[in-house]
Amino acid sequence: MKILHTTLLIIASAMCLSMLGCQGIEPQFYPLGVSWQAGNPRPANDVEIFITKKPSWQYKELGMITYTTPASFSDEPRIYQLLRAKAGEIGADGIIIMDSQTSIEQTPHITLDFYGNPTETETSRSYIKYRAMAISQIK
Repeated sequence: MKILHTTLLIIASAMCLSMLGCQGIEPQFYPLGVSWQAGNPRPANDVEIFITKKPSWQYKELGMITYTTPASFSDEPRIYQLLRAKAGEIGADGIIIMDSQTSIEQTPHITLDFYGNPTETETSRSYIKYRAMAISQIK
């Protein structure tokens, strides 16, 4: 019986660690079309950022850039810089910041009490997914 409890604890711990590993370490780019091709890379500071208004120039949408972070990390200027850097990697001229999405992840957690009996609880974590549309100026 003790072996079963230990096995359950190991499996639950592995599941929790694997779920934590799913969190994006860097922004992800999702192109809008299958025929999309990257432009010439540029420094993040050369990528314009639009938060409250759209650009005054004509543009085409290249794809979505997302970045997921724990809700407790609220350094938006740093996150926007990460989004700009990703846009620069793909050769975008700018990004339009879109509404962020909040999600709550509940994961089972098994602990052993004083007598070695497993007790299942849930751990909740809040995440924010920041989104930006990468755009390229039509010339």
